[in-house]
Amino acid sequence: MRRSHLAAGELILEMIEYSVVLVQPDSRRVLALDVGGYRLLRVQIPENRRRAEQLRKAVKNACGLHVLILDLIPAGDGSPPCAVAEVLVPGRKAELEEIRLEQISSSELSEPQLAHVASLLSGDTDSPFAQIGWIEEAIRWIESVTDGKLSSKSGIDQYNVGGSFSLVRFQMDDDRYYWLKATGASNAHELAVTSLLSKLGEDYLPEMISSRPAWNAWLMSGEASGVTELPSDPVELFRLLEDAIKSMAHLQIRTEGHGLDLLHAGAFDQSTEVFQAHSEALFDYLEEAMSLQTSTKAPRLEKKRLQEIRAIFGHVCRRIEELDLPETIVHGDLNDGNILTGLGHCQFIDWCEAYVGNPLISLQHLLLLNRVESAEIRAFINRVLKARYKDVWTTMCDPEDLEEGLVYMPILAAASALYGRGDWLTSSQRDQTHRQAHARCLARHMDRAARVPELLLALRS
Repeated sequence: MRRSHLAAGELILEMIEYSVVLVQPDSRRVLALDVGGYRLLRVQIPENRRRAEQLRKAVKNACGLHVLILDLIPAGDGSPPCAVAEVLVPGRKAELEEIRLEQISSSELSEPQLAHVASLLSGDTDSPFAQIGWIEEAIRWIESVTDGKLSSKSGIDQYNVGGSFSLVRFQMDDDRYYWLKATGASNAHELAVTSLLSKLGEDYLPEMISSRPAWNAWLMSGEASGVTELPSDPVELFRLLEDAIKSMAHLQIRTEGHGLDLLHAGAFDQSTEVFQAHSEALFDYLEEAMSLQTSTKAPRLEKKRLQEIRAIFGHVCRRIEELDLPETIVHGDLNDGNILTGLGHCQFIDWCEAYVGNPLISLQHLLLLNRVESAEIRAFINRVLKARYKDVWTTMCDPEDLEEGLVYMPILAAASALYGRGDWLTSSQRDQTHRQAHARCLARHMDRAARVPELLLALRS
């Protein structure tokens, strides 16, 4: 069930309602409200926020309980989506009573939801993070490898949940923080990639303390702080992006010459040779996605124009190969949430979209975080940021090659975002409507980049 919260006549947040199965870990019973039959606690959270984090806050506000989200169950048969939560710290329970699962009113959960919850209560689940009591094992592991003690279970913060994925922060009694991250099968490579990058890049990733292969999980230092929101002040934003761009350049330089190691660890190949080999398939897909456009908000790119862009892109790839620019690590998901600050320079996390390719791609993706309203100020900041990036790289590359590479960077970065891991081209993912919409957006980015006079002049020289 979704509701829109309005203020002054404007849409603020799209809210979604969850029913919450609160589990007492010792008895494996659930907490419910007795209101003409036993009913589950219901909470509303913003739809496009981290669900585990928002659900924990909503439960704490509703009944005073500190909980850990074990699993999320989709809506079905008229029932809202369901969250299964383990009670971590006894506290205020309002009118909640401890009952057996079968005592819950039949209207509260659909049959598939009820069966799913019953499986979790019996321990019949493939995910280690849906097991009741897994957090106790995690605490023992963290305390053993850090020689510290957890300050309190109420100091545990959870940000991600679902399947074999987990992201949890632990506060220790000496005020240190540690992050536990785990990934499922689709991102199983992230552990190996992160481990290698933490050795190559040292201070440009959080320190990796330990790993737990059985969970495909690892423990990281939590000294740095995440960027929760980009600064609105242009000067503050410039300082953040300057730090991020210089830090990314230094990290990339440290990965130069380690491309095969990164690919072996699980990074994805985005060399210009790969782009050229898949150019026909990519642009065929763009034609297909454009033919399915129904919105009239943006003009459709016709087949002829896409073929022109494809020819320009092919020319760009050939010119890039002629430049003396190495292939390094490329972060394929450079949003502000994956940038950490507070240690004198930026660090980078979330390497599930780790590519080996042209380093300038990451520079362009960082420049996209410059959202200063004034076009003149935005352009000035971008010029200075490019110069800062070049200053770091001139110890490794010819400045003229860097300068020419910067001209090709926007169209190359759009192609990188479109290609991604590349596996979707031959799977059912290509038919997903959100992927097709994203592809149309990227095609327009490539169209604009392919019209820039500096690029067309560089290709003619």
